[in-house]
Amino acid sequence: MKYLALDVPNHRSMHSLPVPRTGGWALLAGCGVALVISPISLPYFVYLAFLLLLAVSALDDLRHVPASVRFGVQLLAVSLIICALPNGLQWWFPFLALCGVWVVNLYNFMDGMDGLAGSMTAVGFLGLGLACLVGGDLGLAGVCALVFVCALVFLHFNWPPARIFLGDAGSTCLGLTVVTVSLFGWQRGAFELWLPAIIFTPFWLDATYTLLRRMIRGQRWWEAHREHFYQKSAIRMGVKNTLYLQLVFMLCMSILAVVLSALDISG
Repeated sequence: MKYLALDVPNHRSMHSLPVPRTGGWALLAGCGVALVISPISLPYFVYLAFLLLLAVSALDDLRHVPASVRFGVQLLAVSLIICALPNGLQWWFPFLALCGVWVVNLYNFMDGMDGLAGSMTAVGFLGLGLACLVGGDLGLAGVCALVFVCALVFLHFNWPPARIFLGDAGSTCLGLTVVTVSLFGWQRGAFELWLPAIIFTPFWLDATYTLLRRMIRGQRWWEAHREHFYQKSAIRMGVKNTLYLQLVFMLCMSILAVVLSALDISG
């Protein structure tokens, strides 16, 4: 399977040899099997959203899928997640849908260095899981624990120098997982919506700042590039040093978010 989709190095790549980008397929398969055999129950719209996004993203790993098609499926997937929320549709539906699509894409943008997306997933869902425990939502905490364990297994193979990559299937579906757990945790009263925003600051801050800067400069912002902070840092400091620096940032944000959430609940 690993030879079906190879990431061949180009001018933007941080690696020098072809690497299979099917690691995300295995990670998602592990999460899927664990969910099926676990007592955790999620609305059918959630599973449908992930199946649609996984199908298009996996196809994009094998052969190019037009950006318009990918965006349409991403918007549909996020919309299905929002439709499955406990409190139903509200006036903020369009805003949440656009934010959700951005999270799906920024996870893909930030998956450009060995160990980075896997580390953010492990640290991020550890933080979300702890927040769910503090908030009394054991079901969502279980989902976070499943993703955390699968991310650690993936990191074993993705730690620099990486032997496998997430690919579009893995990165976009992990982004959708962030959206799903964040919205359900908020709607079910486990935490406030600012908590995941703090936890995933290392990703959205770099991706959003870089995108806005390229747009202001009149650059072709939709094209691949090497202008993210983590890419520039990896060139100057090396991949491992950059990854360690990012890990410290991730851990600090997750600890801060969980502590603030606990204080908010106790107060």
